[in-house]
Amino acid sequence: MEKLLVVEDVQDVLNQLKSGLGSEYDIVVGTDRADAMELFLKHSPRVVALDLGLPPDTEGSSEGVHCLEWMVQRRPSTKVVVLTSRAMRENAYHALARGAYDFHLKPVVPDELRVVIRRAFHLSRLEEQSSLLKEALERTTAGIEGIAGQCVALQRLFPPGPVVSLQLAERMSGDDLNCGTCRDAPLGGEGGVVAGGMAQPGGVRPQSGHLTLREARDRVERRMVLDAIGNCGGNMSRASEFLGVSRPALYDLMKKYGISRRITRG
Repeated sequence: MEKLLVVEDVQDVLNQLKSGLGSEYDIVVGTDRADAMELFLKHSPRVVALDLGLPPDTEGSSEGVHCLEWMVQRRPSTKVVVLTSRAMRENAYHALARGAYDFHLKPVVPDELRVVIRRAFHLSRLEEQSSLLKEALERTTAGIEGIAGQCVALQRLFPPGPVVSLQLAERMSGDDLNCGTCRDAPLGGEGGVVAGGMAQPGGVRPQSGHLTLREARDRVERRMVLDAIGNCGGNMSRASEFLGVSRPALYDLMKKYGISRRITRG
């Protein structure tokens, strides 16, 4: 099982988290910032569930925020899901600006938190696979076309045509989203993102309403699911393997994003 670091000082909440998540993950528990840092270095978890109100500042968020900042600075790929009370919702928004992946408001709703944690692990695996693929491509002078020319399986996965990358997703997860100035822009194609009043290459005209972090993440995830299914010719087994998820998880994502199995390449 994947290790999930849970940092929580209230025993009742901790018991609830163990009960709701213990069947899916190997839960490692810390009760304060020192514990969290030690366990983080020891286990290198992909995902952390972090209470912002850690001792000695249980009524505030300073300890939790300091812990969050240390984790994302130490390992930027870590997905930190922060936990805080509804009365302290602003602390959650502040944590997102400091590098948190998502937040969940207490009292904990196990089914809802479970979905957030699953998505965090899913995205972490996708990013890891993307990084490995990028490194593999950089090691060859031929690039993806040269590799695909020698491998039938890769020819099917990467047929000639426009390639969708994660560069836009990486741009959209930076300061532009954190400061709330990023505007809606289509994923894929030749366009860019209009952020902070200055058009990126491709100059997409801004539309009404801002794009939230959650919306941006959903758009990237939906685009990757579409590309995987299309590149695999609608073969769900190959698409799920390509994405690094189980077939049931892939079907859940398709249902969530209204994606039909009858997808053809454009």
